[in-house]
Amino acid sequence: MTDSSATPHGRPWQARPSDDAVAHLVDAITRLNADGDFMARAITDSLLAERPVSDESRLSTEEVDFLIRSGSFTEEKLQETAARLARGELQSNVVRTLLSSLYDSLSADDVEGFLDLSATELDELIAAGGIYAVEVAGRRRFPSWQFSLSSQGKLLPHLAEIIGLVEDDHWISVSGMMHTPQANMVTRGRQTPVEWFRSGGGIEALRQIKEGQKWR
Repeated sequence: MTDSSATPHGRPWQARPSDDAVAHLVDAITRLNADGDFMARAITDSLLAERPVSDESRLSTEEVDFLIRSGSFTEEKLQETAARLARGELQSNVVRTLLSSLYDSLSADDVEGFLDLSATELDELIAAGGIYAVEVAGRRRFPSWQFSLSSQGKLLPHLAEIIGLVEDDHWISVSGMMHTPQANMVTRGRQTPVEWFRSGGGIEALRQIKEGQKWR
C-alpha cells in the first residue's frame, strides 16, 4: 500500500496507511472483543464525515506573521500546531470522542434486556419519543445517560421532554452536555443534568440552557 503520489508537498508521510498500520488497526478492533464490523464501520463513517486535510487551507505568510506579532503563538509553537493539524490530529480526536461515546451507550439488545421489552415494544417506545435512540453505522445505539435504576421505569425523569429539547442536536454533543455540571443546576454545588433530574430537578432548567445556546 505504498504510493509515493500520496505524499504531497514534501510531507514526510503518506495519506494511505501502510499494510502494517492497517493490520495493527484490525488487531486493535479485534482486541476489543466487540462487534468488529460495527466498530470498523463506525470509525469509517466518522472519518468519511470529516473534511480532508487541505494544503490550500494553510495560513498565509501574512497570517503567520500576525499571529506571532500578536503574541498568540511563538514561531515554534505555531509550526508545532500546524504540523499536528496537518497530520490529522483533529480527525483523530473526532474518532477518539466517537469511541468514548459508543462505550457510553447500549445496543438495542442491551436495552431490551434492561427494560424487559420486546423488539416491537422498543420500536414503539422510540416512535413515541419515550427513549433516545441514535443510528451509528447502521445500528441503533442508546446513550446511557438516559437510564436510571433508581427512577420509575429505569429511565431518567422527564426523558420525553429532554428528547424534545435535544432531538436536533448531535448525540455526542448531547451526551457531553448531560454529563457536564451546569451553572443553573445547583443544590450542594453544580450538578450535571443527569444528577439534576435523578434528584428531582425540573425540566425548566434544561430549557433555559437550550434557550441560552440559541443566542450564542
